[in-house]
Amino acid sequence: MVELLGTGAEAEQIQVYEEARSVLGSVVSQMIAVVRQILSYVMALTRQLMTYAGEHPLAMTLMVCNVMIWVS
Repeated sequence: MVELLGTGAEAEQIQVYEEARSVLGSVVSQMIAVVRQILSYVMALTRQLMTYAGEHPLAMTLMVCNVMIWVS
């Protein structure tokens, strides 16, 4: 880039570019953190469901059958 008459416009443009990159990086990392938290919650629920199914297989079978009836 060409500096405009010694005004430092090039330096300001580079600084704005770097700041925009920093903000974009922060936004992306926060979005990844939210997705990780959602996945953690889903995995915890899945673990609890599997534990329940292992301890009460008949009740789980009946619950699945009831859900299938409700959905249909």
